[in-house]
Amino acid sequence: MSRLSAFDQVNGNHNKSLECRPDDYRSWYRRGNALRAGGHHHDAIASYDKAIECKSDDYRAWYQRGNTLDDLGFYEDAIASYNQALQLNAHDYWTWYWRGHTLRKLGRYEEAIVSYDKAIELKPEDYWAWYNRAHALREGRRYEEAIASYDRTLSLRPKDYWSWYWRGDSLRLMGSDAEAISCYDKALQIRPNDYWALYRRGDARRGMGRYEDAIACYNKAIEMNPHKADAWFSKACCCALLTKVNWAMESLQRAIELDRDKYLTLAATSSYFDRIRGNQRFQQLLQE
Repeated sequence: MSRLSAFDQVNGNHNKSLECRPDDYRSWYRRGNALRAGGHHHDAIASYDKAIECKSDDYRAWYQRGNTLDDLGFYEDAIASYNQALQLNAHDYWTWYWRGHTLRKLGRYEEAIVSYDKAIELKPEDYWAWYNRAHALREGRRYEEAIASYDRTLSLRPKDYWSWYWRGDSLRLMGSDAEAISCYDKALQIRPNDYWALYRRGDARRGMGRYEDAIACYNKAIEMNPHKADAWFSKACCCALLTKVNWAMESLQRAIELDRDKYLTLAATSSYFDRIRGNQRFQQLLQE
């Protein structure tokens, strides 16, 4: 049976039930779930609304309505639905958890952290709440607290690549490049050929003034994905700082080919290229 025909059958069954009992909460609620699963989000919301009309004190319809509004990008409305669900059941882990996600999408990081904290109170050993709490702290520039939260995720999953990666990113943003490198190394033990860990490891080396080592990292990242402009441009920056003009120009040219507008602007304004700014090839590249 195809996915479409399965959806039609399930939805049809709910519709038949509602013809007989138009005030049946469960049928409206389950119909909403089926519609959401089938990608019919606006119809799903209408179905949850009918469920709420039938039984306004059941938090589940408010919760699923919030999830569906989040799917559609109506984040403020989603939070209002989650808040209503929490008024009815303040002990539901998933409502606190997804409310935190929606608040992060709005850039309301402090509120998101509170929401994740509530989820953690309900499930203290849940990896995902700690992990996303750490993200909210990092996005809110509370880096030391973010690192502590990533430490908690790593106590639950010691071989989690992304926790090591983002812990390193938080350390790098604090200027603790040497400690960041140790995190990227841990990440690379788990995924030896990962572009992003190699690339950020290069950034940390560059932050320490170790430009040759940074170039080696960028070269490995480029081997993994030669079509991403980031590593090409960062390599060009280090080569320019070392006055390796030919390497700088070749790498910068490749970055501009991959993302012209972004990297032409950065080349024109970045202080990394001050040592070669008077070079004729550099000036011609900016004018092409």
